[in-house]
Amino acid sequence: MSNEINFKVGFKSNIIKFEQWNLNSTIEQVKDHLEKETGLPTDSQKLLWKGSILKDLQVQLKDLSLQDGSKMMLMGSLPVQIEKVHVFDKKIDQQRRLAPAIRLKKKQQQQKPNPNANYTFHKISVIEEFPFPEKAKSLLERLRDDRGVRAIMSDRKWSVGELIELTPFEASILGYNRNAGQLIALRLRTDDLSGFRHYDSVRKVLLHELTHNVWGDHDDNFHALNRQLNKDVVNLDWTAHGAKTLGQGQFYTPEEEDEMENDVSYESGTYRLGAGKKSTVNLDTPELRRQRIAQAAQSRLTKKEEQEMDEGCGSH
Repeated sequence: MSNEINFKVGFKSNIIKFEQWNLNSTIEQVKDHLEKETGLPTDSQKLLWKGSILKDLQVQLKDLSLQDGSKMMLMGSLPVQIEKVHVFDKKIDQQRRLAPAIRLKKKQQQQKPNPNANYTFHKISVIEEFPFPEKAKSLLERLRDDRGVRAIMSDRKWSVGELIELTPFEASILGYNRNAGQLIALRLRTDDLSGFRHYDSVRKVLLHELTHNVWGDHDDNFHALNRQLNKDVVNLDWTAHGAKTLGQGQFYTPEEEDEMENDVSYESGTYRLGAGKKSTVNLDTPELRRQRIAQAAQSRLTKKEEQEMDEGCGSH
């Protein structure tokens, strides 16, 4: 039986080939070779095999059940890329100080304008340098177009200049609201950058930051309004923007269609990329399903959630 193996590692759009490597080689040796090939320091490397990050540097290749032609994935940002992101953030800050609080650039349409069109997020921005920027943009667009969020902003006549992706290197911050609605930034990605945070978790942070449109400090007034918004995001969704009727009391929502078409799956508060499409949706008893969805989303924020969002809030 051969004690050598051929495998490869994907990094961005490149493939690094490992030919005739001894199965006794360790992950540390693999990472050293990857640093030579890519310039990515070993302490910045996230080497993935079968969806898990290989953290133990002394694990040998023979312990991973590799086969000839197996492919690992390498994630990480080069030092120069990290520096570019910091420079990019500084430029954004400078531009926001000079720019008007809200920029309305939509052209006049022939049809009668929507009186609630101004109560939205007028611009969306993501960090193009990070993996899967289209997924990040899709997540922000889903938040912007969420029926409950739209209803809240329309009901309270809130207008936010820009909704952006928060730099993931700000590991201690979940989001912030600048100047009571000039700009809201949200943390979208998981800590290991291999996926995105669960939609419901991100939406709760968004509601937290929207509360800063009214209250600056995390006091009783702030928490009372934030809890009310978490109720309203469901109540206003179903009453002001009710589900479409299928017949005989059955209901469906666009979110259900999104879940069927989306190529991600949710796992323990996060969702991972490339999980494959769902083929069926069980509506069981439609009215009860509707009530369960409403009750689940309406369930009050826990003290722990409130504390985590207070501590992870960088609003100023």
